[in-house]
Amino acid sequence: MDGNVFVTKEFEEKYTYEGKDLGAVYSKENTTFKVWAPTASSVSVCLYTKGSSAETGDKFINEYEMTLGDKGVYTKVVDGDLDGVYYIYKVTVDGVTRETCDVYAKASGVNSLRSMVIDLSRTNPEGWENDKHITFPLEETEIWEVHVGDFSNDISSGIKPEHRGKFLAFTDDTSTLNGDGVHPTCVNYLKQLGITHVHLLPSYDYGSIDETKENENINWGYDPVNYNVPEGSYSTNPFDGAVRIKEFKEMVMALHKAGISVVMDVVYNHTYSLDSVFEKTVPGYYYRQDENGKYTDGSACGNDTASDREMYRRYMIDSVMYWANEYHIDGFRFDLMGLHDVETMNQIREAVNTIPECGKEMIIYGEPWSAGPSGFREGATPATKKAINELAEGIAVFNDDIRDAVKGPFCDLEVPGYVNGKEDMENDVMQVIPAGFAEDFGVQPSNPSKVINYVSAHDNSTLWDKLIDSVLMDDSYTVRNERLVKMNKLAATIVQFAKGIPFMQAGEEGARTKFGEDNSYNMSKKINNIDWARMYEYEDMIDYYKGLIAIRKEYPQIKSLTSESLDDIIFNETGIPGVVAFENGDLTFIYNASDKDVSADMHIHGKYLIDSGNIDLSASKDVEDIITVKSISATVILS
Repeated sequence: MDGNVFVTKEFEEKYTYEGKDLGAVYSKENTTFKVWAPTASSVSVCLYTKGSSAETGDKFINEYEMTLGDKGVYTKVVDGDLDGVYYIYKVTVDGVTRETCDVYAKASGVNSLRSMVIDLSRTNPEGWENDKHITFPLEETEIWEVHVGDFSNDISSGIKPEHRGKFLAFTDDTSTLNGDGVHPTCVNYLKQLGITHVHLLPSYDYGSIDETKENENINWGYDPVNYNVPEGSYSTNPFDGAVRIKEFKEMVMALHKAGISVVMDVVYNHTYSLDSVFEKTVPGYYYRQDENGKYTDGSACGNDTASDREMYRRYMIDSVMYWANEYHIDGFRFDLMGLHDVETMNQIREAVNTIPECGKEMIIYGEPWSAGPSGFREGATPATKKAINELAEGIAVFNDDIRDAVKGPFCDLEVPGYVNGKEDMENDVMQVIPAGFAEDFGVQPSNPSKVINYVSAHDNSTLWDKLIDSVLMDDSYTVRNERLVKMNKLAATIVQFAKGIPFMQAGEEGARTKFGEDNSYNMSKKINNIDWARMYEYEDMIDYYKGLIAIRKEYPQIKSLTSESLDDIIFNETGIPGVVAFENGDLTFIYNASDKDVSADMHIHGKYLIDSGNIDLSASKDVEDIITVKSISATVILS
């Protein structure tokens, strides 16, 4: 069908369904199946005993014709207790019948071959009724981004073998042995680091990993299949659709017990392929097309979903609310948010705000860009950096300008930034410290609460590898280098003390390496794993990060995210190459990225919080008349 039909007022008025009961709604007496399929001539539901035809004991139970009602919704009520029964739909459009899983499935069998009817109450772990959302004010937020498998796949994690790479790794009490003793790992480690939020890379059901076998390689998970179902490869039994749900909840509960918020990485902007449950159910509706009817590819993944079409917008909102309510997820990170429209993002924020007691403190942020142009409907505004001031309060965006100014461009590994030696970068750094974007961008955020500051994430090189590639230009990724340690520390200092919300890739604080691989999305566990024993070879750097986090939490002028707080940042023109200096209330910051120690009489009286890269939380040392800042380091003075 011509995609232009789907955006007409007539289509939306006739077929927009406002109910919240699509999918398989279970009760012990019966299950109601509902499918939104307005272009279908017929729909039936088929029931099976197993999640795939290859499983022992699989039997076909029955096929039921469904009845078309208002708004293009087909319905069938099947009597009896169907908990644990698997199902598919047969959808006929334009004379072609396609078998498909359920767009609104809450559970599925192995590799998403069939959806599953589920009594969600039996998936609740013991004590789940007492588990509550953990939220923090935005100004207290510290985000640590990790892939479920990377977190614990390595033997050095101390995780039980059967839990490595699984949701249940977050429930283990673990440590690792390094040369100088035993150190906490995984959740025990996070409790000491000081972060507030764990950002989990995609953990819904995705299509790029075979759940039936143990895989040598990982995948980041940006290949959505079932948005409302946890990924089976992270469960101890992917063949039973209930297990992954229960174990996901156990993971969330363990993080909550540790006092940590859980952020879920969501990828509503594209699907694993066009051979999807969406396309099989309502062909052409859920994806954008250009004027020639060709599916657009602003995601660089072969398709773009259409958030600006009413039923997909509602789907996104319902899905986010489902994860928040059923799984107690505390926040959401949107992949390629520039492929969604501002109206949809604002409605998601509005819906999340309604969650009792904590909704307004649940964090939402995303990538304010796309990989290419997309076919937005007329009048829709893409949720990019240019639209930051149109996004609702409580939606933040990644600031790639601070990332590139501090360490150099992500796309050119050998080109450095400020901390790794590029000259004349002082103005670039001064531009981004007060929650700013690059000077030539043309739009500035009106509020630092809308800015996520970072220098590394799962995409592209780790910070350590970028420093190796741009400074040493060799393959000494696993060799400690003190000059690079100083650069790593200085980069973290800039992020923590800039205006905005700080974010780090898991292991950044311990010189994490991927051996120079800058796009490891489908590579081996060895390349992607966090090596917890190696992390503690950089315990001094981990302690430095802990100190930065502690300082940020202690001083309101640093963590304040009000628009007014931007006026408190006053830059000092030093005229010294590689040096950036500014004041923020009674704190003075001096960053020296040069290879030379610098000295100046700044007429400051006070105490050192950071003296040439050494943190003193008690501020016990007086400032001398002549301040000397060591090469590649930061100094912070409390007046």
